[in-house]
Amino acid sequence: MTDHSSHNLRGVGYSLLASALFGLVFYISGVVDSSPEALFGWRMVITAACYALALATATGRRLLAELWRTVTATWWLPILFLFTSFLVTSQMWLFSWAPVHGHALDASLGYLLLPIVLVLVGRIGFRESVTPMQWVAIGMAVAAVGMKVIAAATISWVTFAVCVGYALYFALRRRFRLDNAAAFGAEVALSVPVSVLLIVACQGPSSAGGYGAVVVVGLAGAVAMTAYVAASTMLSMPVFGLLTYVEPVLLFGIALLLGERLTTLDAVVYALLAIALTVLAVAGFRASGTRPTEGAMH
Repeated sequence: MTDHSSHNLRGVGYSLLASALFGLVFYISGVVDSSPEALFGWRMVITAACYALALATATGRRLLAELWRTVTATWWLPILFLFTSFLVTSQMWLFSWAPVHGHALDASLGYLLLPIVLVLVGRIGFRESVTPMQWVAIGMAVAAVGMKVIAAATISWVTFAVCVGYALYFALRRRFRLDNAAAFGAEVALSVPVSVLLIVACQGPSSAGGYGAVVVVGLAGAVAMTAYVAASTMLSMPVFGLLTYVEPVLLFGIALLLGERLTTLDAVVYALLAIALTVLAVAGFRASGTRPTEGAMH
């Protein structure tokens, strides 16, 4: 096996590991004997501690210094950075809350829609070109969501919170150059005071097994993000973009495992979105040299 093939194989492995670990976090969040708020608090504290160790290195300190110079360039960028911290940490809370409150399928639908929403954001917000195949995928996604809204007269706020919230987060980071490698660790660190308050005020695990599950959630989330970033540096952009679609498929399966039921309408909607994502993936492979659809952090 050549060094290049081995490098790609490791990248695929890291990407699949990240998706599997995010799926594990989603599943544990639905079954652990703890409130989602306390679970979220513990996860943020553990993740912040892991990132603090990484940012304490020479490279980490250099990245933090670069981030500091960017954020302090104008008076309003610190406020914007606080807002991006709120956006991403609220999404991580939602990732713990949804499977507990019967919204796991709604969350998985949001993650399925996210890559397509990001294509639209790129076109509208950054004037990026959209290929005919990508327009076909967007049209199918709009048709799928339209069917659900017309038939059910509503669509869950969780679905829109995921696909719109993350799209706004990625757009702001890119527009204002806040996508420094240290930024996510800093955003998580800003949530620690609130996280500690939630740990104290909300119902935590009631057993040793529950505390063990909480630690697993925290460590798995941190390792998943590390593996995700490693995969993004090892793989070609089309391959990396395609592999980001593995996770919402896993979340869909976990939602069914947690006891949620799929209606006939839901089956049609998910089938249309699956076809749309396949079209989007093929378009990604054909568009050499383009950026992948940015994956979500949970």
